[in-house]
Amino acid sequence: MKFVEKVFPDKDVLIIFLVFFIISQFLIFLKNVYPILISYHPYALLKVKEGEKYFLFQKEGLRYFYDLNSKELKPLPILNIQRKKYNPLKEGTVKVKLQGEILKLTPYREVFGKILLRKLSKNLKMTFVFLLGLLVLLILTNLDYRFLKEKKVVYTLITTSIFLLGLLLVKKKFSTSNMPSRWLFGTSIQPSELSKLVLIIFLAKYFSDKGSIQRLRYFAWVSFIVLLHAFFIALQPDIGMAFFVILLALTLTIFGGVRKSIFILSLVIFGIFGIFFMLLFSEHIKRRFAGWLDPFSDPFDKGYQIIKSLQAIINGGFLGEGFGKGLFSATYIRESDTDYVISLLIENFGVLGFLFLLFVQLILMIKLLRYARLVYGTFERLVIIGIVANFIYSVFMNYAMAFNLIPPKGIALPFISYGSSNLLANFIALGLVGSIYRRNIKILNEES
Repeated sequence: MKFVEKVFPDKDVLIIFLVFFIISQFLIFLKNVYPILISYHPYALLKVKEGEKYFLFQKEGLRYFYDLNSKELKPLPILNIQRKKYNPLKEGTVKVKLQGEILKLTPYREVFGKILLRKLSKNLKMTFVFLLGLLVLLILTNLDYRFLKEKKVVYTLITTSIFLLGLLLVKKKFSTSNMPSRWLFGTSIQPSELSKLVLIIFLAKYFSDKGSIQRLRYFAWVSFIVLLHAFFIALQPDIGMAFFVILLALTLTIFGGVRKSIFILSLVIFGIFGIFFMLLFSEHIKRRFAGWLDPFSDPFDKGYQIIKSLQAIINGGFLGEGFGKGLFSATYIRESDTDYVISLLIENFGVLGFLFLLFVQLILMIKLLRYARLVYGTFERLVIIGIVANFIYSVFMNYAMAFNLIPPKGIALPFISYGSSNLLANFIALGLVGSIYRRNIKILNEES
C-alpha cells in the first residue's frame, strides 16, 4: 500500500487510471484484433502486395480458397459444406491468372501469426506506455515541484517548446508529403502536447509573480508567448490545436487575475489572431466546415468519418450491441481507436457505457478541482486549474466531434485514445498535480 501511495498520494486517482487503462485496452483490442479473430479462416486466400501487405481475396462479398486438384478458385462456403471433396492450398504462394490479371495468393493461416502480432502491437505498445507513465508519475510526485518556479527553468521549457515546434516546420519544409506535420518521428512525439503543459507552467509562474496584472506591458508579453506557440502550431497546419492553446490561455488569464479592461483587450487580440488564422488557412477551414455542416455533400471524403461515427452511435443505442458485436465502427471508421474512440465505445457498450466513462471522468475532475481549491499558493492553484481545463476541454471536444456538434478536430480522449504522446503528456501533468498534492497533503487531509 505504501508503494501505491508513492506512485500517487491519492489511491482513488490510481483506481481511476486503472479503469481508464482497462477501457482503453478493450477498445484498442476491439478496433484492431477482434475483427481478424472472428474473420479468420485457415484456407481463406490473401492477395500478397509489395512490402508484405495482405488483403483478403473477396468477390461480391464471398471469400475464396484455391483447390489444388482443379487449379481453380472456389468460394469458402463450398469448402465448409463439402470439405472432403477439395484439396485446398495450405501453405506457400501460388500465381493465378484471373480475368487477365496474375494474382499472388497465399492461405490465411500461413501469415495469420504475423498479422495477429502486428494487430496486437497497439495493445502491447499502450501497455508499455501506460507502465512508463506510472514510472513518470512515481518520479514526478516524489520530486519537489517548486523547482518549476525558477525563472531559468520556466524559460528553458518555453525555449524547448518553441524549438520543437520549429523543428516540425523544418521537417515539413523538406517533406514531400502534403500531410500535416504534427509528429517528430512517424506518429510519435507530438510537441504540441508538451507545449500545452509548458504554457500552463509559464502562465502559472507569470501570474503568481505579477499578481493581478494591471499593466498592459505585462500582458503583452504573455500574449506574445501564447500567440507564438499558436502560430507555430497553426502552420503545421493544426488550426484546432492552435485555438485550443488560446482557449487554455484565456482560461488561466481569468483565474490568474487581470484588470477588466486588459482582459477585454486580450479577447480582442486573440480574436484578431483567430481571424488571421482562419484567413490564412481559409480553404482548409472551408472544407472542414463544409463536411461538418453537410457531411452527405461529400460522403466519401470530408463527410465520411462524421457519417460513420453517427451510424455507429445509432447502432449502439442505450445498451449497446454487446462486446465484439458492434464492429461497424471498427471496420469503417479509420480512427475509431483514436479521435472517434467514443463511437466505438457506444456501439459496443451503448449510452450506458458512455455514461459510466463520463461518471469516472467527472470524479477525476472533481477531485483535481478540490486540490486546486485547498492548496496554498497562486502558482499551485493555477497549475492544477490549467491541467483540469486541458482535461475538460479535451473530453468535451472529443465527444462533441464524435456527435458532430463541432467540426472534426483530432483531439484525443485523455487516457482512452490510442497515442503515446497524449498519454505520456497526461501522466506528466498528473505527476505535477501529485507533487503539489504531496506537499500540501496535511491541508487537504484536514479539510476532507
